[in-house]
Amino acid sequence: MINQGILPAQMWLTTQEPRIASFAPNSYLLLLSALDNGWRIQNVQLRPSWDQHGLVYLVSIYLYTSDHTQEIILPRVPLVDSFLEEHFSEPIPLRQEVRL
Repeated sequence: MINQGILPAQMWLTTQEPRIASFAPNSYLLLLSALDNGWRIQNVQLRPSWDQHGLVYLVSIYLYTSDHTQEIILPRVPLVDSFLEEHFSEPIPLRQEVRL
């Protein structure tokens, strides 16, 4: 249950508190925590990783009780792949960065 008296920024800070050690990527646990606290997935994109040797997910989430949004970068690993396929119904587009 969401406490209506907490501001979105405070709720986001609370969501980012350290989690129990796990085999799962920390950013994945952050996403799960946010979803448990009332956030919703707004958009998911595949982007080239910083080292240009693979792809990462850029997940935009929003808090449905306000206009507050956040972005989470998730590694492309089987655990995250299956979760996003199950919880995000649209095809995930590959967003290419344009370099000049």
